[in-house]
Amino acid sequence: MTFSRERSPLEFMISGGFVVSVAACAAVAALLPPGTPRVAAMALAVGAYAAWSRSLLAASATALMGWLFTTGFLVNGLGELSLAAPDLLRLGMFGGVALAGYGVALAGYGVAAVAGLARGDVRASLGHGLAIRVRDYRAVPRT
Repeated sequence: MTFSRERSPLEFMISGGFVVSVAACAAVAALLPPGTPRVAAMALAVGAYAAWSRSLLAASATALMGWLFTTGFLVNGLGELSLAAPDLLRLGMFGGVALAGYGVALAGYGVAAVAGLARGDVRASLGHGLAIRVRDYRAVPRT
């Protein structure tokens, strides 16, 4: 089916989240002014990767790495991490964005699966090993 794709192993998904976090941090630092635009751009990168990965664990790990890079390099500078109230709120925001991206991905695959069933596909994959199976009971003329 056109809406289904094979999932990569979790180790690659988490490594990919690290690469996305580093690349987004470097691009944001070079292109955007300090402050809220940088944080919003990093959150957008985390959410997009969470939706693409379709893995809750990879989305959560990417959110944590995105928060670490944002706090250490984009907010505080020079890799200095802090755990003040704004930093913890930012961590919660990154986690929420990752969950939202994961939820969007699952909803999208659910809609695609329902559309596949409406077209008459016998099996529609929802990802994560979930599937809808429908038996094809067509009327067969008796001879």
